[in-house]
Amino acid sequence: MHNDVAAVAKNWWLFVVLGVVCLATGILTIVWPGLTLLTLGILAGIYLLVAAIMELIDAITGDASNRAISAILGVISLIAGLICIRRPGDSLVALVMVLGIFLVAAGVIQVLLSFAGPGTRWWGVTLGAVNVIIGGVILAWPGIGLLTFAVFFAISMLFRGVFSIVAGLRMRGLRNADAPPAPRTAAAV
Repeated sequence: MHNDVAAVAKNWWLFVVLGVVCLATGILTIVWPGLTLLTLGILAGIYLLVAAIMELIDAITGDASNRAISAILGVISLIAGLICIRRPGDSLVALVMVLGIFLVAAGVIQVLLSFAGPGTRWWGVTLGAVNVIIGGVILAWPGIGLLTFAVFFAISMLFRGVFSIVAGLRMRGLRNADAPPAPRTAAAV
């Protein structure tokens, strides 16, 4: 057990470097939220293009019964990926709009289900109403949804950075954990 701790602790500096990168990312996201969101849109586009290639390969070489579905998914992923890369800002707005529609629909369903079940209805109605209101605000002003996403991402990165730096510095003291403890003498007691 001590050997495992010591092996990880010897690379304590990697945690500190990761923490500094996370802190820098969080600060840059706060300073330039628009650039961060555009980068996210481009990365989503790259992911969709890779997924499209995998689906199209599966359509050609995969199981004959699933080839049509794989081909359709591949073409849809290819189109979506190209749109995300060509217009990353618009693709994120579309994603936020879908989130807004989901929140409104989920809120309405939650309100309806709260009347169907036994127990306290006010809790379900309140949560459903909050979802409807948040979804409505996002649909009315999608930029707020994007900005909120950027702020939450920045806060997350800042917390991750501080945690990684603290963990790395604490592990620094454990890097020699595999060495046997020094014998205690009567003078030290």
